[in-house]
Amino acid sequence: MIVAVLLLAVLALSLYFDVVRARQQYEELATAVARSIFRQLLIVREWTSRHGGVYVPKTEDLDRTPDLRELSEDVFTKDGRGLTRIHPEYMTKLIADIMNDEDRIRIDVTSSKLTSMANAPDPWERGALDRIERGSEEESAIVGRDRSTTFRYMAPLKTEESCLGCHGKQGYRVGDVRGGLAISFSYSPFQKALRKNETQIYLVHLLFLAIGLAMVYFFGTKLINGIVRLQEALSRVKTLEGLLPICASCKKIRLAEADPRNQESWIPVESFIGERTDAQFSHGFCPECLKRLYNWEYRK
Repeated sequence: MIVAVLLLAVLALSLYFDVVRARQQYEELATAVARSIFRQLLIVREWTSRHGGVYVPKTEDLDRTPDLRELSEDVFTKDGRGLTRIHPEYMTKLIADIMNDEDRIRIDVTSSKLTSMANAPDPWERGALDRIERGSEEESAIVGRDRSTTFRYMAPLKTEESCLGCHGKQGYRVGDVRGGLAISFSYSPFQKALRKNETQIYLVHLLFLAIGLAMVYFFGTKLINGIVRLQEALSRVKTLEGLLPICASCKKIRLAEADPRNQESWIPVESFIGERTDAQFSHGFCPECLKRLYNWEYRK
């Protein structure tokens, strides 16, 4: 029982650490996905900022959120088509709309110094932004439960030379953290894969527990039986070392605490010893008995 309890404790600890490690691995995987999206958006923003924005044809979709785009210098092509300039923040918004519609990935750009109330941080973003402004390289968390579980990620947006044209008037200098880029997506696919992995972990540990308990039972039973046989042997040796009531004529031994007047209480000496030890007996006659019983002359 002690060995079985120790085996159960070891497997329980192993199960706990394996489940924790699996959850950490899937959280790290989600972080890697968010980090990759952040890096791609950062490259697009940097390229757009270095080129002073991108001119695209004017459409109704662009006019729906005029507070997110600069309204400076719309231009016209030779054939009369109007073009408007898209700056990095608005480029991020346009890309975020596509990713949200197709992949359910939400992207927000927020800051402690807002240029638009549309970029105001929510409670989680406010806390993450505060930690980033104090030096954190990135922030992540899993919020919600069940199907509404969401993975949230934020990394800092640092001021570069090409950013000073728009953000220099806010007091930022090159290298300053001027905000954060927040990425959110459903964590349900990761949870589904995690549950499958956890099921495998549970089954493996149950299999090892069953095998371990079977081995403990098998070898423990053999050990206990060996101890019992040893104890019985020691008990028999102890019995043989005691005072034995033996018949002075036929040499039969009376069983312990048996009625001496009952003939069945007396058994042959070889039966008595054979039942209590591993000794075996062969039968023959000594010379005296041969002469007495069969009147045979004993000769060398």
